[in-house]
Amino acid sequence: MLAGSAAAVIPLDPAPIYTSAPNGHVATGGAWADVDGDGWLDMVVANGNDMARQSLVIYHNNGDGTFPANPTWSASDIDYHGHLDIGDINGDGLPDAAVAVYIGPAGFSEPGRAKVYLNNGQGAFSSTPDWVSGETFYCFSLALGDADGDGDLDLACAGGDDYYDHPERQRIFFNVGGVLESLPSWQSTEVTYALDVFWGDVDEDGDLDVAFCGTSAPMRVYRNDQTTGGTIATTATWESTDLPGYGNTTAFGDWNGDGFPELAVADNNQLGGPGRFKVYANNAGVLGTTPAWQTSDGGYGSHVSWVDLDLDGDPELATGRWWGRVRIYENLGGTLGATYAWQSSTSSVIENMFWGDVDNDGLNPYGVTTASGDGTRTLFPIGHSPVRSIDVVLVDGVPLSPSAYTFHLANGWVSLSQPAPAGSGNVVIRFTYSVDLDLGVTNWDSNIGNYIFRNTSAADVAAAEFAVDTFDAFPNPVGGRTRLRYQGPRIADASVAVYDATGRFVRELGRGPAGNGLTIWEWDGRDAGGRQVGGGVYFAKLTGGHSTELRTARLVVLR
Repeated sequence: MLAGSAAAVIPLDPAPIYTSAPNGHVATGGAWADVDGDGWLDMVVANGNDMARQSLVIYHNNGDGTFPANPTWSASDIDYHGHLDIGDINGDGLPDAAVAVYIGPAGFSEPGRAKVYLNNGQGAFSSTPDWVSGETFYCFSLALGDADGDGDLDLACAGGDDYYDHPERQRIFFNVGGVLESLPSWQSTEVTYALDVFWGDVDEDGDLDVAFCGTSAPMRVYRNDQTTGGTIATTATWESTDLPGYGNTTAFGDWNGDGFPELAVADNNQLGGPGRFKVYANNAGVLGTTPAWQTSDGGYGSHVSWVDLDLDGDPELATGRWWGRVRIYENLGGTLGATYAWQSSTSSVIENMFWGDVDNDGLNPYGVTTASGDGTRTLFPIGHSPVRSIDVVLVDGVPLSPSAYTFHLANGWVSLSQPAPAGSGNVVIRFTYSVDLDLGVTNWDSNIGNYIFRNTSAADVAAAEFAVDTFDAFPNPVGGRTRLRYQGPRIADASVAVYDATGRFVRELGRGPAGNGLTIWEWDGRDAGGRQVGGGVYFAKLTGGHSTELRTARLVVLR
């Protein structure tokens, strides 16, 4: 099992190495993206919140991991901007920005909207939005995901303002030929308040479900039945019951590696409730309705995200508060510590936190994930997030055209335009990733700029990580899917296969080069004929050329 119980050092400087000039900005949405294609991550920030009409801006990376104090690009329009998301919406291979507008120009008496700035191919976005929703609604956050499994990015929007009692239906705008529809084809039955939205495969059926973060309302998940010929339910298929809930931000993350993601929430007690960070556990595709873990202290919770900073294969929970510190709760063998393992030395009005290797000191281009198609599944988690780039996707050994799939780098998944045919290890995703993730933070205090916290592991730890020789299964014992992860020297002709306790062959998971980076093989607990194996002890064997056995991992399958 990759996750250990011993406490690890969180490799982040407690003080920011960079603070942007305040410029009176009320910074809200934030993300890393290589907007100009120079191989370095740029900082994209949406300003305004509900306090000022301001612009979307970019701080371009200087090409050495440093940033200018002031934005190097600014959109020409202004709005009360909420959160944003980054992805290739029009399919031209360049990152675009989708931005939420919380309220209209008149303030809370007028609803906002959603909009998209396309990448102009010259190192920035269009100066004015290329797409604006055809209806207005109160929208503080949005998220890109492939809702219908057709290989392009659709846009989910969280709606509603409970400060002045403006409930909304939640919305999804579908992508048709690289352009988002003007009016949403999907709306929730519930008319409520939500401040955030996140995509994740809750039931591990190969498509993306969608969660809306309720404020003065429950958390709600809408199940996607695309792989069985259906669509996304318009009535919530899951609701939290630990009310009152005042969620500000939510995120899916698989804390025990079983393939079923947990749901983390930052509650904000500005309007009521305890204001705790909490996690709803996922038991084989069913989320608990009350938290399995939560902090003992409360307050103005504003952010949650999952990130594997100590490189043990399971994600930590990063949190932020208004007028508070960044705190990270370590993952200890599939659950979180009761107290934080790291906190920043600064206290600020944190709104968003985002992870990426801004100085390129931990990049590795040899990430590989191997998975199996089943004829219906279109979604393939990479098993690592964030990633820097998706370099090639192969199905049955044939590279797919970039138009045949889409992806989300920050959340670590690839979605195909057509289901992959059934086959063992016939889907291969090659990607570039980093073992040295830095942290960006937006602050909506107009007297404080945005922060970058440096990852202190740097190239020395990155090099050591690549040299570590491990072959492990996570999770283990195995209840659903498990991932075999290898890090070590390069193997030119590697093969991973599963055998039962008597040595009988069960299934080959993949064949090809491995090592010099993170190599992952996914096993869904089935044999070569597609039948689910029984409970018991199994062995995964990693072999090299001439069938030389190199590594073995013992698996315990629970049935």
